[in-house]
Amino acid sequence: MICLFGGTFDPVHLGHVHGARQVCSALGLSQINMVLSARPGHRDAPGTSVAHRWRMLQLACADDERLLADDSEIRRAAKGERPSYTVDTLEEMRRRSPEEKVLWVLGSDAFMELPTWHRWREVLNLAHLVVLNRPRAKLAPTGELADLLQKHRVHAPPETPSGGIICLEAEMQDVSATQVRAMLAAGSSARDLLPATVYNYIRKHGLYGVLSDP
Repeated sequence: MICLFGGTFDPVHLGHVHGARQVCSALGLSQINMVLSARPGHRDAPGTSVAHRWRMLQLACADDERLLADDSEIRRAAKGERPSYTVDTLEEMRRRSPEEKVLWVLGSDAFMELPTWHRWREVLNLAHLVVLNRPRAKLAPTGELADLLQKHRVHAPPETPSGGIICLEAEMQDVSATQVRAMLAAGSSARDLLPATVYNYIRKHGLYGVLSDP
């Protein structure tokens, strides 16, 4: 079973790390690939370079052998100007492992935005979705998305390679990258919201408006 957790990780924070660990524990996984989105296609471009975001992700994953920093979207982006689309990443994974069970992890807020994704109706043909319920983010889809959830919702990954939606009620930390960036830009310490190695990296390189260490 292959599990992928995608994001811009701008910056990667303890909410991301905690969520990945919760997925591993809930589903009995020995590894989860943290896939950095080089150029997201459905939101504004990150203000921090791919190189910095990638290094911070590597640092955040280094303390837990279950977390693997995955640069597959970075490598693909280096070949052209096409944005980083989840469906492309999943198609690449399917070509490498056609019969493998594949999971794609996303927060409930991201799931609510699924219809804005590139070729979103094809995602469930390529993977199972694992939806993490975030604090204060009510999972209440409507229309086509509600129909999709009703049709495909399961309580555990099926034996099929793709096609299910698993909603995990795991305890999540109430933290977002937007919140972290705002705190850092305002001069507030976000130390408690970030892995220590990531916080030190941000200070060293003066990211997000933080004055760099001398």
